[in-house]
Amino acid sequence: MFAWNAWRFDWLRGYDASANDLYADLVARENALPSETESGVWHTPPLWFALVGGLRRLAEAAGWEPVQRPGQLLAALAGIALCVVVLLLARELWPSRHALQLVALVTIAASPALVRASAMYHPETLAAALGTGGLLVAVRTLRRGPTYASGITAGGLLGLASLTRAWALPVLVVVSVAVILGAATRRVWGPALALVVTAGALVAPWLANQQLVHGSPFAFNREAPDAALLGRRPAAFFLGPRALRVFDHPVTPIHRNELVPQLYADWWGDWALTWDTPPQPLPGALLPSHVVAERVRQSIAGIVPTIAGLAGLIALAVLGAARRSLAIALVPAASLAVAAAFVLFTVRYPSTDGDTIKATYLLLALPGAAVGTGFVVDSLRPVGRLGTLVVVLAVAVLVAVQVPFLVL
Repeated sequence: MFAWNAWRFDWLRGYDASANDLYADLVARENALPSETESGVWHTPPLWFALVGGLRRLAEAAGWEPVQRPGQLLAALAGIALCVVVLLLARELWPSRHALQLVALVTIAASPALVRASAMYHPETLAAALGTGGLLVAVRTLRRGPTYASGITAGGLLGLASLTRAWALPVLVVVSVAVILGAATRRVWGPALALVVTAGALVAPWLANQQLVHGSPFAFNREAPDAALLGRRPAAFFLGPRALRVFDHPVTPIHRNELVPQLYADWWGDWALTWDTPPQPLPGALLPSHVVAERVRQSIAGIVPTIAGLAGLIALAVLGAARRSLAIALVPAASLAVAAAFVLFTVRYPSTDGDTIKATYLLLALPGAAVGTGFVVDSLRPVGRLGTLVVVLAVAVLVAVQVPFLVL
């Protein structure tokens, strides 16, 4: 599904497609980072662009059109890898609970936000796969005991993820804190130090460059206003007066700059109308009825998984605290850190077009929610084969409802 979608999806309809291509081309041809005038995404770390720039030049040499297709296939491969890593994460924490593992896998694989991102010419899925890989290694370290190899591997994956998208930095911070706390318990500091040093060695040059060239290690392509942070968004921004319309008209421009409904509509459907639709109509033009109806179906289908995911994150946090298990607590903590960074980002950089509210920004929070969903469903299902059958049938129905939307 992921590769099929990437092959069929028009790369220009993805987020920041033209700017991403300019960045990748510049890195490949001149081995240089773009200036603020050369690409609108100059603030994005360079790893994905370096990889895709090389693939782009190979495609040019081979006469493959469009030359951006290998970049889309890389995004699809990263999306598949993310699903596999989430399955391994669930197995690491609960090796004998197969229903939990199945639900976690299906939850992430059938998440519209991930499916759409995996077809785009965009670095988001690569960052999510690398960051979740680092999270998995850290969880194994906390459960099985630290080694230098695990510290270097986790630090390397998280450092590379942070060198792909800044959304991986909160995960890096949370993992570092958890591993250091684990080291304090065991009084074995070497692997924790190896993690921090490895990640720091990878990401520090990029952050230093941003500070020197653009005035901040977290520079962005729009200016933050001078107003106090808490005064940059009105209270209505967080929920908005049209929240319930997410279930009857979950597309632009409804909910614009209303955090929760716009995010929900974009996560479960396609708020910005980039997916499997004709080019976005002119302002004031009516959308085809089937486009709206399909996204309405997606919004309704997302109710139960959303509740289960949020409940799962809470349940994992409570379970981790009750068992004093850093390994379990780290999973929801990573998701919470990404969510908190996202909210801070949307408040720090207010906009009138809703451009800073994208579901794909939260992909690194998805693994924790997927594992949490699996935990909740498996904990509530009746014991025995009948209970397992009910869960399998319910998951199959949910996926079947979404298939027309998920597959191009």
